Amino acid sequence: MRKISALLLALLLTLSMLSAYTDSFSSFSERPGYIELIDAVKNNEEENAADELYRTYMAQELTMCEKARIEYHMARYYKDKGNTEEAKRHVELGKEYLAAIEESEGELFYRTAQADIVSADYYVNGGISKGMESSDLMKELYKDYPDEYYIALQEAFRLLYTPAIAGGSSRKALSILNDIEKEMDGLSKLDLFSFYSAKGMALSQRDEYDESDSYLDKAESIYTGDPAIEDIRKDNRRGRRNSR
Repeated sequence: MRKISALLLALLLTLSMLSAYTDSFSSFSERPGYIELIDAVKNNEEENAADELYRTYMAQELTMCEKARIEYHMARYYKDKGNTEEAKRHVELGKEYLAAIEESEGELFYRTAQADIVSADYYVNGGISKGMESSDLMKELYKDYPDEYYIALQEAFRLLYTPAIAGGSSRKALSILNDIEKEMDGLSKLDLFSFYSAKGMALSQRDEYDESDSYLDKAESIYTGDPAIEDIRKDNRRGRRNSR
């Protein structure tokens, strides 16, 4: 009986370990200046301030994956600022860094950088084919690395932004987010913001407007400059009016 109990306990522990989320990208945030740059970008600070932080950060000896990740954020930042030309320049820089990634950096890092840059390209330049490529890359990445915080969160966003006819699903996105919510201790500051934003968006799509707003409040307690948050709040206000 004791042997059976011990075996069951070992099995439960093994299953628990298998289901645990990890953050293989945590070392990125340990670089000097990374947190300050991301804070400036996500709080939508002035371009001069963000650009100076960007130049300081990029002057370090970084991996090509680290450089590509920053170009993803900078491209989206400048697009949201309305500076499309500068956004396009950062997309092209991201492509250059992606092409220079060495095999030693690993498949996970290369494929994530690839998905990021294609996503940034679609965000900045549009195009149906680019959007489909971005969606396919993330779907395959999540299939292979479902327990990476960053990848799971990006898959949730993919499901939320993809039309239902093309495979989008707020129900599936919520399932991923609810799993993450059970293991939030390992979330970085940026991923925590992404989690709250995604959960707010998913709940909005499920017509749970008050709960959605509560998650958006949590997101904005971390970063205040993401225009998508106000778009979701507008959807919530519209949904409340239509449900009366």
